[in-house]
Amino acid sequence: MPTELICLLLLALWSIPLNHIPALGRVSEAGIEWAAGNRDKYVEGPPWIGRADRAQRNHHDNLAMIAAVILIAQVAGQTDEWTANAAIAVLAFRVLHGVAYIAGFGPVRSLAYVGSIVGLGVIVWRIFI
Repeated sequence: MPTELICLLLLALWSIPLNHIPALGRVSEAGIEWAAGNRDKYVEGPPWIGRADRAQRNHHDNLAMIAAVILIAQVAGQTDEWTANAAIAVLAFRVLHGVAYIAGFGPVRSLAYVGSIVGLGVIVWRIFI
């Protein structure tokens, strides 16, 4: 499987922990009865839970765009060493973004976001050359 698609698969799988981290935080605050119930009461919890929610939404918001770019590069046959390395960078920066977001390291989160956009830009550039 090409590196770009492996990276896309790993980004999709990164959704699993991002989906569960906020829920697990809320369970630790509200208890197993809340988790097993209808969750009619919203549990706010400490600030990191809110950051985890936002990290999850940000990841899902960006995943479709990243997937489209990588898949277009694959279908167009415009993949090479540049796109492979850029896909690895996008993966690494997106994971770093999520971890930094949850941990509350704003500057690292922002730099990771910019890094992932640069990596994505490299793939787009290679599509058009």
